[in-house]
Amino acid sequence: MTAVDDLYRAVVVEHGKRPRHRGPVPSATHAAEGDNPLCGDAIRVELAVCGDRLDAVGFTGESCAIATASASLMCERLATRSTAEAIRLAVAMDDLCARGAAEDPQALGDLMAFAAVHRHPVRVSCALLPWRVLRRALGAEAGGVTLPGTTK
Repeated sequence: MTAVDDLYRAVVVEHGKRPRHRGPVPSATHAAEGDNPLCGDAIRVELAVCGDRLDAVGFTGESCAIATASASLMCERLATRSTAEAIRLAVAMDDLCARGAAEDPQALGDLMAFAAVHRHPVRVSCALLPWRVLRRALGAEAGGVTLPGTTK
C-alpha cells in the first residue's frame, strides 16, 4: 500500500466515523431514498435547491462505513455547486468505482479515496448508494420528490 492509499483510507475511515452533513436539511426542497438490500444500507438525501444551485445537502439513514463516508464526502463536495455539476460528479463517481481511475483525479479530490472500491464488487454498491439517491432527488433518475410547498 502506498502513502497515497493510506491517506485515502484515512479519509474514508474519518468520514465513516465522523460524517459531515448527517441530518435532515430544514430548508429541503428535494429528497429521495434508496437502499442496498445486499447489506442493509438505507439512505435518504435531502437537498435545498435554489434555481440551479445546491444551497444545502444532507443525509440520514443507517449504512455501513463505506456508504456513510461516501455520503459525507458527497455532501461536503456538493454544497453550493450547480445541479449539473452534481450530476457530472455522480457520473464520475460511477466511473471511478467501476474502473478505479478517473479522467480528472484532481476534480474528484478526496473522492479519489473510493478508487480501490472497484476491487471489491460488493462494496461498489455501498460507495455509490448516496450518489444514486442524489440523482433521484435531482430528478435524473426516477424516485425523487419535490417536497410540499416548494417548486422544482
